Amino acid sequence: MAMADLAPVVARRKAEKDPVADEYLGKLLERHQNGDTENDIRIAFRDFLLHTGIAKDASEITTETRPALDSRHKTDLQIRNTYVEFKRSIIKAGAIDPEAIDQLDGYLMENARAGGGIRNGLLTDGANYLKRSVGDHHRNISALEVKKAQREFNRPQQGSRLYEYLDAIIDTQAAGLAPSPARLTGHFGANSEVFKTATALLTEAHEAHRDHPTVAVKRKLWRDLLQVAIGQNSVDDSPDKDYLYVRHTYLTALVGLIVQARFGIDVARYADSAPAKLLSGEILSQHTKLKNITESALFTWPPELGETRYLSVIAGEVARFDWKHHADGLAAALYESVISDAERKRMGEYYTPRWLAQAIVDELITDPVNTRVLDPACGSGAFIEAAVKRLIAHSAGLPPGAATRKHRRHRPASGGGLTTPPKSDW
Repeated sequence: MAMADLAPVVARRKAEKDPVADEYLGKLLERHQNGDTENDIRIAFRDFLLHTGIAKDASEITTETRPALDSRHKTDLQIRNTYVEFKRSIIKAGAIDPEAIDQLDGYLMENARAGGGIRNGLLTDGANYLKRSVGDHHRNISALEVKKAQREFNRPQQGSRLYEYLDAIIDTQAAGLAPSPARLTGHFGANSEVFKTATALLTEAHEAHRDHPTVAVKRKLWRDLLQVAIGQNSVDDSPDKDYLYVRHTYLTALVGLIVQARFGIDVARYADSAPAKLLSGEILSQHTKLKNITESALFTWPPELGETRYLSVIAGEVARFDWKHHADGLAAALYESVISDAERKRMGEYYTPRWLAQAIVDELITDPVNTRVLDPACGSGAFIEAAVKRLIAHSAGLPPGAATRKHRRHRPASGGGLTTPPKSDW
């Protein structure tokens, strides 16, 4: 769950003392301070989850769960989307034990490869806590970052704070969310669990197949296009060219799935049953007869090589939203949340705000019915969207659908009308 979605819960907990949370944190701390076994700490932690209501009932909590069917390992505890690993102490020589971190990271990646849907991991000894996400080990998080991520709840009076901390990690799987740029950034941006999981899977797939002709050719074409657009040195000097390609692959899939979800397509179902067709636009064409909307040949390499788990991860989160609601500036917000300011500055990328694109179109296109509009590098489509809105506004009161169908079927004798190029790749 994104932090924005937790605001009401967090505000309520901060505003009131929670004696139940304090009581069960006290019992948990007794286990820690007495040097009790890992199993004793696990039992006390389970009681905290149940009595504070983080777990609705005991059926939401399982123990000794295998991360994958063929795994030799077993996790200590699982609640919904989170694994919890217990130690008598997770601190060694003043820092979190790196071996314990590696153990938890291994469980998360095993589950991700198997398509299990676990997003988060929590390492604890009852007093100290460290949250991990799928793919954290790929990002080479420094010891200082690990130290900053560590949390300590060592007094019973901190029960409400522990509740808030755990409630923000353990997903409630809410559905029917209304999309907005801020909420989508929280669910799909660089700090989201979906992004970390999907890009970790894509990174592994790319490293495994990087020399395969399908991947090598597409990556070279992508790099060549970037070099034409932003200059040779900007691409060659980038220290993480492959990771940029992985992120572009992620973004293209994400936006394609969102477009199809807005047409009412069950993207989560097709991500499991027909991932290649979903990514290629074939499913969208079957449902709507529309073509050249989500196709992006440079980034279809994972399903072509049998790597589809990342698509299920993205689709599962996309399906949680109610796409009947409209979200302006979606593609730009998502792109800017995944590609850093420094990278965009180096590549000369800037997304024109919707209001500015509309103002420019209104100023320049005085006769939209008889003017042909072309945006050859459309990016997120701000100018195309503004041109369509202006065309509809000058279509003699026809409903939007009828207006666009009319101009698609019949162009004025002067050769005017709206022309849109095939969808540009990210």
